[in-house]
Amino acid sequence: MSSLLSLQEENRILQQELSRVEDLLAQSRAERDELAIKYNAISERVREPKAIRDRMSPRWTWTGWRSGAVRTSGGSTRPRARAEQSAYKRKLQAYQEGQQRQAQLVQKLQAKVLQYKKKCGEVEQQLLEKATELEQERLT
Repeated sequence: MSSLLSLQEENRILQQELSRVEDLLAQSRAERDELAIKYNAISERVREPKAIRDRMSPRWTWTGWRSGAVRTSGGSTRPRARAEQSAYKRKLQAYQEGQQRQAQLVQKLQAKVLQYKKKCGEVEQQLLEKATELEQERLT
């Protein structure tokens, strides 16, 4: 009976861990989507035709996202934008790899949960058989 309780407790713990990992996976997906949006914005900035950039008046300046880059009439942000783009590519790839590792962990945990459920079922069946045998012996 104690083995059945320990299996049930282990099953509960595995379910909690599975839930925690699924939450992490969802958070990782949200972060990946956010990075993809930022990557696309930077890609558009890099691909922006020179004619459009040159139409900006020399008095206009803008600050790049988090980079502190300021564009003026004489400066170019193309190298900085490319550097940001490659940095975001690396971050996006790292998040995707992390997400793959988390997905594999979720699959392993799900397999373990199924294994423990099967084992619990077997133990319960053995317990029922023993109870039936004892009841038969008691009656005879």
